[in-house]
Amino acid sequence: MNSLKSVAMPAQHGGWGFLFEPILASLILAPSWAGFFLAFSGLFLFLLHQPLKTALKDRLRGRRFARTGLAERVALVYAAGAAAAFVAAHLSAEHAFWLPLLIAMPLGIVQFWSDLRSEGRTAVAEIAGALAFAGLASMIVLASGGEIVTAGLVWLLLAARAAPAILYVRARLRLEKGQPADPRVSTAAHAAALIGVLALALTGVVSPLLIVGAGVLLARAALGLSARRKPVTAKVIGFREIAYGALYAVLVGVAV
Repeated sequence: MNSLKSVAMPAQHGGWGFLFEPILASLILAPSWAGFFLAFSGLFLFLLHQPLKTALKDRLRGRRFARTGLAERVALVYAAGAAAAFVAAHLSAEHAFWLPLLIAMPLGIVQFWSDLRSEGRTAVAEIAGALAFAGLASMIVLASGGEIVTAGLVWLLLAARAAPAILYVRARLRLEKGQPADPRVSTAAHAAALIGVLALALTGVVSPLLIVGAGVLLARAALGLSARRKPVTAKVIGFREIAYGALYAVLVGVAV
């Protein structure tokens, strides 16, 4: 059972939030059967990462273990699920959704290739993976009949949450381990995101409600990387980020 879990479930649990945030935001904004099918396709694709990585790493090393065959079988199941859900989405979609997919694919390849080289925890790899999954929201919006401008806006707003959040968590974990970390990069990224949301709200593109979400994220980054922060475990930081991400995703779905 443990061997099955090791190849069937993602090793890094932080990615779950970056998967469900675009799903939550887009399905609130533009619910449809095609959107639900794309959400399931994205879920299976997310799950596919771990067994596919395990199987390919073993093959690249020229070795074959008991876990290798298990990983290959699990990967086939996940791939079949992703493909079936994708076909169902294509057949029920009100609008073509290929453009966001084509844009997101290179980002996903960067993240997966980095993981194969045991560099999946670098900032570039993590941000590339998060931005790729944020594109799922654009696909769901288009499949539900939304306009390309709206789809792009949702992707942009989710990216403005994902990249700064990764920078914050990386810096926060370093501080909790007693290692040096510069809070200025994370804080500047959150401030830039807030300024962008403020500009969109002032021009009437999004509801001013989203300013609250971006402001909360900036405040938690500034406090969480300051000397006044309270030490917490990595698990607590992860659960808090899921909560912050869910709140922001709901606001995006309502505000656009």
